[in-house]
Amino acid sequence: MNPGDAADRRVVVLGGGITGLSAAFYLSRARPELELVVVERAPRLGGNIQTERRDGFVIDAGPDSFLRTKPQGVDLCKDLGLEGELIVPSSRQVWVAHRGGLEKMPEGLVLGAPTKLMPLARTRLLSLGGKLRALGDLWARPSPSDSDESIDSFLTRRIGREAAQRIAAPLLGGIYAGDVGELSIRSTFPQLVELERRGGLIRGLRAQPRGAASPFYSLKSGMGRLIERLAEVIGEKSIHTGVNPLRVSRVGERWRIEVEHREPIEARAVLLATPAHAASRLVPDAKLAAELAAIPYLSTATVFAAFPGNGHARALDGIGFIVPPGEGDILAGTWISKKWAARSPDDTLLVRAFVGGARSSVDVAGAGDAELGALALDELARLMGPLGKPLFTRVFRYVAGNPQPVVGHAARLERIAARLDELPGLHLAGAAYDGVGIPDCVRQARAAAERIGAEIPRRT
Repeated sequence: MNPGDAADRRVVVLGGGITGLSAAFYLSRARPELELVVVERAPRLGGNIQTERRDGFVIDAGPDSFLRTKPQGVDLCKDLGLEGELIVPSSRQVWVAHRGGLEKMPEGLVLGAPTKLMPLARTRLLSLGGKLRALGDLWARPSPSDSDESIDSFLTRRIGREAAQRIAAPLLGGIYAGDVGELSIRSTFPQLVELERRGGLIRGLRAQPRGAASPFYSLKSGMGRLIERLAEVIGEKSIHTGVNPLRVSRVGERWRIEVEHREPIEARAVLLATPAHAASRLVPDAKLAAELAAIPYLSTATVFAAFPGNGHARALDGIGFIVPPGEGDILAGTWISKKWAARSPDDTLLVRAFVGGARSSVDVAGAGDAELGALALDELARLMGPLGKPLFTRVFRYVAGNPQPVVGHAARLERIAARLDELPGLHLAGAAYDGVGIPDCVRQARAAAERIGAEIPRRT
């Protein structure tokens, strides 16, 4: 086989996070005769997914779970032989920071909308007027316009400003660490838009089957196990970490990928599974680059703290809490030891705080670990009660790591797709485009693998 033949059977995946690795896995399974090259700029794989093990503690630096209600994440685990390692949280109870303390999230809230009357009536999170207005969704008519709108605008129309700001928006916007006044409802939670069209959120959500089990899955040894298993199946010969891609250009019917300190790579197809701002610096088309660069990103950090003993001022009944705007300087807190089994040694407590995002006054990129750690510890103690001196704290940063699908995002994706139609063999997938969760990224990865497999002819 001459070099030209080899390039015609080669596919390069730029980005070794969950999207790039999933695409490489599914492509290798469907087309084992193709040569796969996975290029990751960082020294490790996984992107935002990272599990650190320390002194008996299992620390998921990024996401610690994924939605089981979206099948692609579960399917990937099954395909990788990880089905037996799936676990669910110990509880579904979530709390809400309110007036300097924590209040239980009312039972029956689904995506921020109430589906049970009595828990809504008893909650201290809303005034009587706020509770009655939340039920107004039962009589509210759908928006007469098909134009995009923000999460805040949509929720306020359906359940009122009080319920939107205190409960629903922190739940939905917290996933993106973003400003619900800017995030697009159609690009973040299109299912809610569809429920509005079909008669309202409350009626639609009440009609959906809901079991007793949590809607989330994790893996016994942490989410990093998913990345480890993907790398094992793809094979180390195909994976190159610590390699910085510089640019992607068209050479005849092929693509040429220039990388720092290495020979260029030629391939029949390229999948850009990097953040959009990184992809914008690689693509050869100015209009495409501009669209990718225009997708906004925010920076966040997770701060972990381990404590000896389980004694503290307030019992931990549940998995954690969210912090609405105006209620604190963190976005949320998770009681890891209570949420997942075997994540910390006996008689210890592991907690996590989310810092940064759209409403943070802290510069996550510029602040030191000590500053972020002190902020998180102060806020955790203020809301949870005295916690004592930590055994250790650990800070993980995600600088420009949270894409923001703002109002108009769907129209931007259409323009990006139109540019890609003019660049056959060049593909995009990842959290910046059509969903940020692990199942969403796997779905995009699998679709990209199918497109690439279909465009490269099979040899007869």
